[in-house]
Amino acid sequence: MANPIKLAAGAKGQSALLNRVGMITKRYGLTPAKMQRALDQFVKTLRRFDCGATFPATAAALERHPAALEKYQTQGIEFAVHGYTHVDYSQLTAEEQLAHLHRAREVFAAAGIKAVGFRSPYLRQGDHLYAAIEAAGFSYVSNQPILWEVLNTDDLTPAGQDGYRRAIDFYAPWEANKRLSLPQLYNQLVEIPVSLPDDEILLDRLGGNNDFVAKSWQSILSQTHRREELFTLQLHPERIARCAEGLSAVLNEARALAPAVWIARLDEIAAWWQARTEASVEITDVDEGKFQLTLTAPDGITVLARGVQVKAPTAPWADGYRQVKATTFTLRAPRRPFIGLSPGAPPNLASFLRQQGYIVEISAEGHRYSYYLEQNKFTTEQERTLLAQIEETNCPLLRLGRWPNGARSALSITGDIDALTLWDYGLRLFGK
Repeated sequence: MANPIKLAAGAKGQSALLNRVGMITKRYGLTPAKMQRALDQFVKTLRRFDCGATFPATAAALERHPAALEKYQTQGIEFAVHGYTHVDYSQLTAEEQLAHLHRAREVFAAAGIKAVGFRSPYLRQGDHLYAAIEAAGFSYVSNQPILWEVLNTDDLTPAGQDGYRRAIDFYAPWEANKRLSLPQLYNQLVEIPVSLPDDEILLDRLGGNNDFVAKSWQSILSQTHRREELFTLQLHPERIARCAEGLSAVLNEARALAPAVWIARLDEIAAWWQARTEASVEITDVDEGKFQLTLTAPDGITVLARGVQVKAPTAPWADGYRQVKATTFTLRAPRRPFIGLSPGAPPNLASFLRQQGYIVEISAEGHRYSYYLEQNKFTTEQERTLLAQIEETNCPLLRLGRWPNGARSALSITGDIDALTLWDYGLRLFGK
C-alpha cells in the first residue's frame, strides 16, 4: 500500500504539505466538536436555499465516534462511505477492497446510517474497485473527476501554478470540453462525476477567497446549465468557514436560473438516473405523419418536443423546445421525430443515446427519420460532438429531458469527511 505521507507529498509538494499540517491543527480538535460546528454552519447555509448535501465519511472515524453524525440525518444530509480507512484503494487487492467495503457498511449500519453511495479517498480508482463496490451492495459511486476551464493559469503565482499542475497530474481528470458531466450506468452501478476545481484546489493550493470561489463555481454552474449537465460541487466541511459566502452565491444563482436547476443529493441523483434510464416509450403509428405515444416513466419525467405538433398541454422550455405536460399524447411531424440508427450501428451508440433521453429506433429506412445515423463505430471521444450535431440541426425531435420536473441542469453539494478529530487524522498515517 502506498505510504500516505509520500502520496500527499506527491500530490501537493513538500512545502504545501507542511502548510497543510498547520491547517489541519486549526480545522480539527481532539473531539468531534470542531467538525460538528463546521457541519452546523454548512447545514445552516444549505437550509437558506432549502437543499441538502451528501457527505462521504471515512468509516473508521465514524466507528470511533458513532454518534457524531447522527443528528444531521434529519436535516437533509446523506452520508456516503469514503472508504473504511482513508487509504489509496487502487493499491488494495480485489479481496481487500471488498473486505473494506463490507466492513464500512457494517460500521455505518451500526451507527444507524443507511449508506448507498461510495467515494474513494483521493478519488482513486482501480481495475477491480467498481466490481467490489457493486458486490458490496452500493447503488452509486462518485469517483470520476472532471475538470472545467474556469481558471486562467497564466494569472496564478508560480507556487499556484505548481500546486494546480500537481493537482491535475494527481487526479488525471476528464476535460469537460471533451467529456460529458453526467451520470453513467455501469451494470447496476451509477457513476456520478465530481467537478474540479474543488475547495482544496481553490483555497489551499491557490490561496483563494470567497469571491474567487464564487466566480469559479458560478462559471461551472453556468456551463453545466447551458449544456444540461451536472455540477457535483466538492466542499470539505472543515473549509466551510472560508467559503460559506462563495457557496451561498452559487446556490443563490442556481435558484434564480430558468429553466430550473435541480439541486439534489447524490443518492437522489443516482435513483433518478436509474429510474429515468428504465423509462420506455410505446409508439403507435396512427396515420401518415401522426403518432400516438405512451410513456412508462418515473414521476416528474420531463418530455421535450420541438418542430412538431403536440396534442397536449405544453409550456415554453429552452432552445426551441416545449415541455409536454403529459405522458400519453399524439403528435404530428413530417418525419419520425426520433433518432434512427442503421442496423449495423454499434450497441454502445444506441445505449448512449437512450441514456441521453433520445428515442432510438433501429431501421434501414433512413429517409423516414428527422435524424439518422449510419456508422459502425462509436467512442466516448465522440459523445459531445455527436450531441452538438443533433441539437444544432434543429430537426423535429421528441426526447426525454435529463432531469425531473422541467429542470435543465443539476447541482449536487458534496463534501468529504476525511476525519472527525485530530486523532483520526493522525491515525490515517498508519492506514487506520
